[in-house]
Amino acid sequence: MKDKLFFVLYLLGIIALTSVHNLWFFLGFLFVLFVISGKSIVPVVKKTVLSIILFNSIVSISYIIYSIFKNQEWFEYILLLNLRVFTITFMTFLFINRVNIFKALSFSKTLQFLLVLSYSQILTYKKSFNEFKLALKSRTIQKPERKDMYNFISRVFYFFLNKSMNNSKEISQAMKSRGFFID
Repeated sequence: MKDKLFFVLYLLGIIALTSVHNLWFFLGFLFVLFVISGKSIVPVVKKTVLSIILFNSIVSISYIIYSIFKNQEWFEYILLLNLRVFTITFMTFLFINRVNIFKALSFSKTLQFLLVLSYSQILTYKKSFNEFKLALKSRTIQKPERKDMYNFISRVFYFFLNKSMNNSKEISQAMKSRGFFID
């Protein structure tokens, strides 16, 4: 029951954070989340920053350049955008740390099935990525050069892209055979 309640609160929090456009609301909401997180605040902040830094940097820099050319104000919008993304991502990581998602979605067999599918895919990909890293480590005596690392990353990316496309076809067919898509 506790997990379902936190799931509902999480969904309400997402709705509130995407509906409100006030900086002070976000700062207050983030302060409450920091207090709730307690001792796990540093790992969750670190995970949040690492997960959003690339996307937010590209979006922010692009918008700033666009605004400069259009001679528009950009500071408040960029601050609001980054604060919103950080708060939602932090809340999501905190939710994942504190709540058993399988129990939270126990009210719906369909959602549980989708969660099991997604979770099994994540574990499979994580295992494959660790095997790739171990293979690279076992086959190189010295630290690989930058060119070799780029080749390794591009091959791993290509492998996961192909695997995702093949898995999505198989999963789609399996779900269709179980009656999930009614055309």
